[in-house]
Amino acid sequence: MYCPMGLECREMAGVDYKCPNISTCHENSPKHSMIKIIYYVLNQQICGLDNIQVGDKFLSDLLQETNQDLETLLPNIYG
Repeated sequence: MYCPMGLECREMAGVDYKCPNISTCHENSPKHSMIKIIYYVLNQQICGLDNIQVGDKFLSDLLQETNQDLETLLPNIYG
């Protein structure tokens, strides 16, 4: 799940994606704003990891190259 607060979206809102409580999550999340935006577009299924570029690389490629997951990689880039 790509929830900005790291909560289980199903627990919080009863759905896995397109969370109706996303604004509440953003208000209460201590995470960097860029991380919240990335989680938001992933949660809303607006785009996927292959569509998000960080510099000149796609986020999916960065995850593969660094052998990290999203939770570990994003704070290193934006935090």
